[in-house]
Amino acid sequence: MTRIFCLLALCATPAFAANFSDPVQAAKESAGDPGFRVRADFSAPLNADTGWAAGLNENVTVTVDRPFRLRFEVETTGVIAQKDGFRLEYRRNGDDWMPVEAHDFPYPLREVELDFADARAGSIPDGWRAVVGDVADMTVAEDGERKVLRASARDEMLIGLYPTPWEPGEFSFAAEYRLPAEGGGRMGIVFGYADANNHWRVLLDAGAGRIRVSRLVDGSESLVTEKSAGIVSGEWQEVEVKVEAGMLEVNFGDDALEFAEPVGDPVPVSDPGIFVPPAGRVDFRKFVIEGRPSSPPASIVSTDAYRHGDATRDLLPGASSRFQAGAGISLSEHTTSWRTPSRNASGSHGEFEWPLVIRRFADRAVTSDDGDTFEFRMTDAGGKAIGSSANPSLTLEVPPFHLGGTFVETPGRIGPWQAGNGDLYFIMEPAESDNLFMVVKSTDGGESWREVDGENRPRTGDLESVDGQLVDGTIHMVHQVTGQTLHHAFRTSDHAAHPDTWAVTDEPATKVIARVQMASMAVRSDGSMVVFHLGDTIGYAVRSPSGDWSDEIVIGGNDGVPHLAGPQTVLGADDTVHLGYYREDGTLWYRRLSADGTLTQPHQLATGAGTTEDDFGSVLPLVYIPETDTAVIIYRLDDGTLWERRVSGDELPTAAVQVTDRRVVRNAVDSQQAGADAVADGGTVRVLFIDESDRSIYSTHDDGGWQPATLEVDGIDGGWVRGSVYVRPDGVKVYGYGYDAGSQGGAGFNRFAEIVLDR
Repeated sequence: MTRIFCLLALCATPAFAANFSDPVQAAKESAGDPGFRVRADFSAPLNADTGWAAGLNENVTVTVDRPFRLRFEVETTGVIAQKDGFRLEYRRNGDDWMPVEAHDFPYPLREVELDFADARAGSIPDGWRAVVGDVADMTVAEDGERKVLRASARDEMLIGLYPTPWEPGEFSFAAEYRLPAEGGGRMGIVFGYADANNHWRVLLDAGAGRIRVSRLVDGSESLVTEKSAGIVSGEWQEVEVKVEAGMLEVNFGDDALEFAEPVGDPVPVSDPGIFVPPAGRVDFRKFVIEGRPSSPPASIVSTDAYRHGDATRDLLPGASSRFQAGAGISLSEHTTSWRTPSRNASGSHGEFEWPLVIRRFADRAVTSDDGDTFEFRMTDAGGKAIGSSANPSLTLEVPPFHLGGTFVETPGRIGPWQAGNGDLYFIMEPAESDNLFMVVKSTDGGESWREVDGENRPRTGDLESVDGQLVDGTIHMVHQVTGQTLHHAFRTSDHAAHPDTWAVTDEPATKVIARVQMASMAVRSDGSMVVFHLGDTIGYAVRSPSGDWSDEIVIGGNDGVPHLAGPQTVLGADDTVHLGYYREDGTLWYRRLSADGTLTQPHQLATGAGTTEDDFGSVLPLVYIPETDTAVIIYRLDDGTLWERRVSGDELPTAAVQVTDRRVVRNAVDSQQAGADAVADGGTVRVLFIDESDRSIYSTHDDGGWQPATLEVDGIDGGWVRGSVYVRPDGVKVYGYGYDAGSQGGAGFNRFAEIVLDR
């Protein structure tokens, strides 16, 4: 199971009823009302009295796309047994109250890993319950240097379910298991559980060597499918069951067997779990539970500052009753049970701390703006408000030059482009979990950004590769997804007839299955467009000035073997399209496509670019210098260094020159690209790149020869960078760029910056 884990040691957390205070302590002197407090230091320990944004019950301003923590006091006037846990709700700008869901940040994973390393041998792991059989038959056992969950069944079967930290729905449930070495064992994964006679089951049978998927309805088993599988007794093996979009998917043995089946009627919503047949036994080393990710305006996130369920101490001076420990929450939509002792009939209070984030752009491109208010409250399981006498109402701040959202996954030229009136435009998505195609605009030099004409955006999202070019008030874009390449066009605010509107959306250019999405385009002087893309190898198509697309033309140079990848283009003199690209033997190449359709023979530029899929995008976006009719091809070699060669007119490429000796990151976030950008500034070539070691952004230029790198942005985990040169309305020429400061493929870290070039 290759995946990114969000570690939550749920199986080994202390009970919420743990009490750090003396049960007979005197009530402390205070105002007597439960309160709240905002913690700005997201990394502060749970019970440290530090890192607060303000005092008790003081509303504060919080920054968009920056996690913070909110601590509540909860008080009861009598005995309470809140077995289903407390919840959190929010409302934005006074709208209706909404539940706060658990989705991580910046990548909105809903994922927990359950292992048993910290659990006590012989104990029943926290959270698990037996709906059939005895929960005492699910205990932690020593297994050499590791601990496992040992599940055994007696005369009847055992079904154990685990409560997900969020409302059950579409899910993935993976397990590392081992059947007894004696052979012939069986075990299963259970989901859609209503009762013992009505549920779904994926049964792994070592004796039969088969995986059996079935559904029980009123006690009668209906076979869905059955597959042969290499199930081995006495060895650790892996199985993953996923229910999503009406399909049941099973992955056995880390991709040794994969299959999918439609589930027909909607699967009942329930917690997932395990099945052990009568007299059976199975050990589990680890479970991974995933829910469907989403990016709502506000969500509960994970934190490394404490474990989910760690007991709180009495920090807030609001409530005057005796203290009963609450807990810190991490990536969970509810607390576990909170019980006050029966001897404390006069009531008690506890404290609960929630890690939260408020997003600039959420799913469906919902936008939270500077000055918006977010009010929070705690509720019981039934939705009744509890806690402090005043709810925290937090005001949102959007920092200058913050974009938020998600960077294009494999970007070509995506802006910022400057319209004739100075407005700036950039392409991105609102969230990783909702891949809408957005054009965002800034009217104040990049200080603030908003989506433009969102009601008419392209229907096709998933910005796996996008390249664009601004021509006469229209940004033409090529957009490659797995099965096709599309053309979109957006009219900027200086367009004479239709400012700030989509002109063309979802226009099919070619249909080709892409191994990796990589596309590049050039717009000729007559309005025709040449679009290169990656299928099995590189191909291209031409759009006529009237809007008709040619058939795909596959590039056959280099004999087609090894295959080609990573096309990058730029328009030169006489509508010549310059093309740089990669070949799978680690070599880099150059060709030209003339206006009449003639394609020159390939010319090798370099060797040693690396031979993995990560190296496909070794060539940076090409640069053209009109004054000397020169195309500049900059590329990354496998040692991480950048080099360049130039082609002037019909001459052969110049000798290779090293651009920087720093190692430049590649494939930083699933992009198969070098983490660098190149632009022309008159006769000067300027480069921005992300250093592989510190992930900061550096710049260099070739004025007087390639110069030592200059640090531009540090303290980030840089992923992508793309920019352009333009003259601001105040007459200052700048290299403006958008960059991903550390989203890890998620959202919320896109920012804008400028390098002043001259005054």
